[in-house]
Formats: sequence, C-alpha cells, structure tokens
Amino acid sequence: MKILVLRGGALGDLILVLPLLREIRKNYPKAEIELWGVFPQARLAMPEFVDRVERLDAAELSPLFVAGQMPGIVRHRLETFDLAVSLLLDPAGLIAQNLAAGVRRVIGGSRRLRPRVHAVWQFAEVLGELGLTLGDPVPKLSVGPRRKGWSRLGFHLGSGAARKNWPVDRWIELTERLNDFFDDFLLVGGEADHELVGEFCARSRVRGLRILLDANLSRLAEGLNECRLFIGHDTGVTHLAAAVGTPTVALFGATDPDVWAPLGDHVRVVRSADDLMESIRVTDVEAEVSRHAGELRRDGVSAE
Repeated sequence: MKILVLRGGALGDLILVLPLLREIRKNYPKAEIELWGVFPQARLAMPEFVDRVERLDAAELSPLFVAGQMPGIVRHRLETFDLAVSLLLDPAGLIAQNLAAGVRRVIGGSRRLRPRVHAVWQFAEVLGELGLTLGDPVPKLSVGPRRKGWSRLGFHLGSGAARKNWPVDRWIELTERLNDFFDDFLLVGGEADHELVGEFCARSRVRGLRILLDANLSRLAEGLNECRLFIGHDTGVTHLAAAVGTPTVALFGATDPDVWAPLGDHVRVVRSADDLMESIRVTDVEAEVSRHAGELRRDGVSAE
C-alpha cells in the first residue's frame, strides 16, 4: 500500500500533524508513506513518520490547486497511490477533486480551524474516515539523548508577527533575574530576528550567552534538545522545543493557546489577560520557570 499525505504551512503547522502521521504509521506499518509538504520543515518527518518527502510547491504539482483537466504526468503520478490524506485548507473540495483524478481513495480537505479545540485534535479528525482514533496527541521528535549535568536556558525573541513578541526589555530583565539559576543561555533566532538579537546583545548583561542564528532545522533541534528549559512565543521554534521534549514555557497574547499551544505535561503557558504581550509580567514568567526547578533537581541538575 502506498499512502500520500499533503501538508502545507510553516514549521509549527508541520509539527502539529506529527501525532496524526504517527497514528497512520502505527496502523499501516507495511505501507510506504510519502509526504508532500513545505521545505525545509517537511524533512523533519523523515524517516520516523514517513518514508519520502517531496516539495508541495514544486512547479509540476501546481495543477493540483487550480480547476481544469489534470495533466497526464501528474495524474500518472497520483495513480501510484492507494490513499491520499489531504491536510490542506480546501473548503470547496477542489484539491480533493483533483487528487481523485488519480488516487484510488482521497480523504480530508481541511476547513478553517474552530476555536477552543486544539489544532492537533482537529487535524486528527480525518483519522475517523479510516476507522482510527488518535492515541497520543503530543508531538514528539527523536533527536538523540539529552545532555546530563548541565543547566541551559534556551529562548527565542522573535515570531512571525510583532504583535506576538514579548518586549525586549522584558527578556533582558527576565534573563538577568535568572543569571544565577542557569549555567548558561542559548539565544536562538532566524533571518527575521537579527535586529532583535542585536538589540538584546547590546543591552543585556547576562553571563554565558550563546547565540544560534540561522541554523538549519536539524542543528536547531539539537540545540533545543541541549536546553534544560526553553521560553518562547507562539512560534514554530517553541513547538519544536516542546516536540524534542525540552520543558517549555510558551508566551501567548492575541493568539489562542487552547488551539495553538504546544501540548504535553512538560509545557506551561503564560497568557496575557488582555491579548497584549506587553501585559505579561516578568514575574509571571519567572514563576513558571521556578515551577520547573523541581524537575531540574530531580534530573540531577544544579538549580542554584
């Protein structure tokens, strides 16, 4: 059996469907599973969840997204699949219709997500059409053993939108308050975060600061796995930190954590009372860090 899964979106969007991919893999252990997604994040699903990944935005696949007769080269490719699971936004069913021009069975075609129901569960609803239910809803990525005997705080200043960012002043105050609690600090960021990182570094007096900028996703996942705690916004990086198993504190403002927060007992959410990130107090975040202190001590890590 050959199964095709289609998933677009950014890093966090990919991580949110890992539990669904895990369930498909578990229930179809002998199937060949192929993911058409957005690079580079689609590569994270291989080989644990899928056997092969392809670019969803490849030029030859563009007929999937428009009305009209399916070109023979695309149709013949689709005919190699027994089942297609579409996790693409497709309210009119156009993509599903185009897939059905070649794939034997097509399910899915996501509508816009509903409020107050976590995205993982909403995406997993497609499993019902296969007679399956989601077992473990927590996204998990295997990246190797965790470093023992060292206490590192990882944090990310940016996000996809300024309204989701906690002010740099608060980050500076928080990390300086935690100066003596952690052995060192890891500041991660991408291309869009250079200005924020530069401002933080110019003004911060935190000791033992390491910077990981513009790293590929494999190196970023390894870096997050080396942290004893991670703090970030509503971003794919925060989802990645939680997925590799790092205890995580996620800061939320206007976006809804009931739908978008990373899942797991190792995740804590600090939510603004009025949807504004600047309303989150440093002491609120510091309190969540302190609640992780017991876990750090149980792991044999010095917390003071």
